[in-house]
Amino acid sequence: MKKIIYMACLAALSLSSCGWLDTDVYGQLNEDNLYKDEETCIAGLLGVYDKLGSGGVYGYNIWGSLDAGTDIMVSNREYNKDIISLYNYNYNNTNSDIELTWKDLYEGINRANDYIMLISKATDEACGGAKNKAAYISEAKALRALYYMNLVAFWGEVPLRLEPTKDLYSQQLAKSSQEDIYAQIISDLTDAEKGCRPADELNTPGRISKTTVQALLARAYMWEAGYPVYADTWDDALMWAREVKKSGLHHLYQAENGVNGYRAMFINMCSNKYDLTYRESMFEVEFYGNGTEQSNETGKLGLYLGVSQGNKLDPDVPYAYAWYNGTRILFRLYGEDDTDQRKWWNFADYSYKTEGTKSVEYQLTEEEKEKKMDGNPGKWRAKYDPVRPWALNNSSINYPVMRYADVLLMIAECANEVEGKPTQEAIDAANEVRLRAGATEVQLSDFADAESFRQFIREERTRELCFEVPRRMELRRHGEQYYFDQIHLLKDQSTITWKDDTNVLVGYPLTSCAAVSGMNIASRHLYFPIPQAELNTNTLCVQNERW
Repeated sequence: MKKIIYMACLAALSLSSCGWLDTDVYGQLNEDNLYKDEETCIAGLLGVYDKLGSGGVYGYNIWGSLDAGTDIMVSNREYNKDIISLYNYNYNNTNSDIELTWKDLYEGINRANDYIMLISKATDEACGGAKNKAAYISEAKALRALYYMNLVAFWGEVPLRLEPTKDLYSQQLAKSSQEDIYAQIISDLTDAEKGCRPADELNTPGRISKTTVQALLARAYMWEAGYPVYADTWDDALMWAREVKKSGLHHLYQAENGVNGYRAMFINMCSNKYDLTYRESMFEVEFYGNGTEQSNETGKLGLYLGVSQGNKLDPDVPYAYAWYNGTRILFRLYGEDDTDQRKWWNFADYSYKTEGTKSVEYQLTEEEKEKKMDGNPGKWRAKYDPVRPWALNNSSINYPVMRYADVLLMIAECANEVEGKPTQEAIDAANEVRLRAGATEVQLSDFADAESFRQFIREERTRELCFEVPRRMELRRHGEQYYFDQIHLLKDQSTITWKDDTNVLVGYPLTSCAAVSGMNIASRHLYFPIPQAELNTNTLCVQNERW
């Protein structure tokens, strides 16, 4: 399926690549005949999807450089603690990663705007029927909403572009309020929910289904209910999350061949195996190949965020940079025992040793695991990537934008907020996630009030969804103070009692690269600055507050 999608996408984008010089000319394309049959309509839609895999979006930056330096993920290179970087909080608005992500997100939006305008002019017959045309427009609107969700998550107020940007004049646009941006996101998703196809009809997590849109609606309403908008939308978020559950199309992946369901799901994801039975992974950004073919549709999962492997001479084991560590703050959330199977999956319980030219996997002993407090994230493991030969900078592992586990945890969080107290529905939803992981059940009687459950569900979302949902948004929506307090934990020099009554630091020694994030972060880092490249071309857009 991946290959079919990206070969079609390559065809759709061939006019912007070197290969177009070698193609035969069949006629003059213009706005009136661009989408003339079902094949070209699908190719155009795939061009809107394609931008999700860019390096500035889910190809790397969204889960990597833009989200590092938080309470759960830090750089592990001590020699980098003085460089100019996002995770060191010493950057300005000319930072290349900020500019790339901004550019890629807006290019995705512009493709969506262009496609929505042009496909709307196409006849039903050209699209393969009215149902197909409605689905194509709906998916494009859902993608536009997703691009804007990333913009609001990292920048807050941004220009709201809903028409194709064709020249510098149409580039001129002031920033919109977050209220207006959320209104557009929700409008697009509400329209998309009516036209997107059911997940069992699409039979691939690579396209946005009706239930994926419902889940994104729940996420958008939940984000809007938090800081800084504080809209009264918890009940809307709960309604849409419930709709996903009521569909009966999605379930948590269960144990397989003696492997815990959480682990089995990610092994299959790393192995490019789609789950069309449980459909827990509701929407994935697809990556393909190893970068050696004409089209480079690869990502970085398992390589930049993965288990370190530094031997380039062994063709049987993938080289992995593993630039980041999961923090001791995240590690402690799993508790002092190993009943929760997510603990030693999200933190690798093995490392690699070089013996001659070979790289040998070394399983940590129980004593070594007892001493471990942080380390390489193991959620995506390059060793399962089936594409050969392995490449130093290219991975074919997909990135999950939405999982059903997230939907269940949204039900738990939103039900607590709507009722103003923990409910049995919230407990049941949280327990479904916990029991699959092997963690102990919680009881309604365990929580005294809404605040106690609120803190629990924040931690449960972190245990389950670490490195998936934008961490900065997960922190910020709970309030500005919470955002800074959590990141300041990285430099916290107070101690707590940990295994065997040992006193350990809450954060990291101040000489550590991991502590730099907590020491350098300042009030202006609540959001990223508007890139200078945008300010240079869009004089109506002003810089974000505090920058």
